[in-house]
Amino acid sequence: MKVRIQLLLKDYFSEINWRLLLFLILFLNVKLVIKVAALLLFCLFELKIFSKKSYLKQGPIFFYLSMIGIALLNSLISFSSLSAPYLLVIVVGCGFWVMCILALLLSHRFAEKTNVEILDNTITLFFIVNAIITLLQLIFIIFDSGAINPYTYQGMHQKYFINTGDRLYGISFDTSTTNALLNAFGIIYFFSKKKIKMVLFCTIILLLTASNLTNLLLTALLTGFFFFQGNRNKKSIIVICLFLMVIFFARISPQNNQYISEAYKRFFNKTTSSQVRKVDNIPIKEKPDSLLTTEEKKQKIAEQYLDSVRIVLSKKTKGSPTANRNLIMSLPKPNIHSEPYQRSRETTNLQKELLLYSRKNGIGLEEDLQVLKKTPGKIIAFKQTFDFLKTHPKQLILGNGLGNFSSKLAFRATTLEVAGGYPKKIPYLNADFKNNHLKLYLSYFSKDVELHSLVNSPDSVYNQLAGEYGLIGLLSFFIFYIGYFFKNRQKYSHTIPMLLLLLATLTSGYWFEQLSIVVLFELIMAVGMKESKEKTELDHHE
Repeated sequence: MKVRIQLLLKDYFSEINWRLLLFLILFLNVKLVIKVAALLLFCLFELKIFSKKSYLKQGPIFFYLSMIGIALLNSLISFSSLSAPYLLVIVVGCGFWVMCILALLLSHRFAEKTNVEILDNTITLFFIVNAIITLLQLIFIIFDSGAINPYTYQGMHQKYFINTGDRLYGISFDTSTTNALLNAFGIIYFFSKKKIKMVLFCTIILLLTASNLTNLLLTALLTGFFFFQGNRNKKSIIVICLFLMVIFFARISPQNNQYISEAYKRFFNKTTSSQVRKVDNIPIKEKPDSLLTTEEKKQKIAEQYLDSVRIVLSKKTKGSPTANRNLIMSLPKPNIHSEPYQRSRETTNLQKELLLYSRKNGIGLEEDLQVLKKTPGKIIAFKQTFDFLKTHPKQLILGNGLGNFSSKLAFRATTLEVAGGYPKKIPYLNADFKNNHLKLYLSYFSKDVELHSLVNSPDSVYNQLAGEYGLIGLLSFFIFYIGYFFKNRQKYSHTIPMLLLLLATLTSGYWFEQLSIVVLFELIMAVGMKESKEKTELDHHE
């Protein structure tokens, strides 16, 4: 029996491209230094990616090259005003695009020289390892909190609770959103391969991350699959996936229902002025916590506490004349699910740093919490980009320049370390970035933790392309990148769902600079095209 197991393991491990697996694990790691090291190492192993024949046939490469070209052209136009700090921004920014190019070439090289079955086994193993690491992270949280379901545990000042999923980073040790989106792409991939167990596996891991945006995207995709998929077995799996989602929101993490509901109302501005006036007339004890200011919440807690004391006192005085002497002993014990024990209201070190930075750089922040809660920062960010280009027609064609309006690099260069490290001695801050997306970010994230949400963050690839690369940048993206995959959609049956998921994903982060989700997308698409090519060649031979 032991020998048989060893033989099976040996056969299985021989069907894995270990170089590709190692590349995925290293390059998707959140640490930039590990990404750079992985690129350099595998480029040395695969020098053939630099051959003219190899890179010129990759359509997306022209998008990446155009980004570098636009950045350099903008720099030449404003050459007289270039500073040493901005020169470093140019070098770092172009370096990110070069890394995108090398990752693309390596993905296609791995797909080109590897058998489709081995590629599939390798990608499957990657998702299995990611799931194992995610589950280990969840087990640590369970032991740390002492709660079987940390998603509903409100002790430890809500260290976990609704934030539990945020701590499930997966194999990349990046944000939980990254982990969720990786699994979302995995679900589409395994649907195309008819690997139902892996579809369910990825769905469970995605749900555990409690990424509301990704869950909504997944729901839309699965619904689309259900109506456009004729296969009954696949429809059954879709129903099971949706059922798992219902169970998660109903039993595992019910507080996410309220979060999604509130986010929906904010996005679509459902609260009218008349409703606001009605809410103002409601007694504080009857108002929901989401509508209360910090002082009102304290007042509500005090009133609720006094009410509980009155109830206890009234019961005791009715039953016994000696009740007053035992009153202190019979008062209710502290409840970890009550407001004082749920979440610390103290200003965090990050909030202090953001506030200090805003004062130091003369950035006036929005202080009215009701205004901030009313409209999501993401919507305001898109409006800022539109208004900027509208009032600056000169920047409409080529944008405002690399790192000058909206990008992970622009945030890095502030040296705030909210988007990665940067040399502190040579910070860079453009006035247009300062007065728009940076001010917006600081207004939300320097306030209470409840505002620290994806819906309030201004990061988006579309803001980056429009604000820093202009209409030319946007056209390049849709022609050379999206257009390339759309043109080859017949080569991979799930190209359209993959593209739709990518397009939706790009609203929620600077994913090209993140060097994670996009890399997996490009690899999966390369594998799909390789499989289609082999099938076509086989049909011709027959």
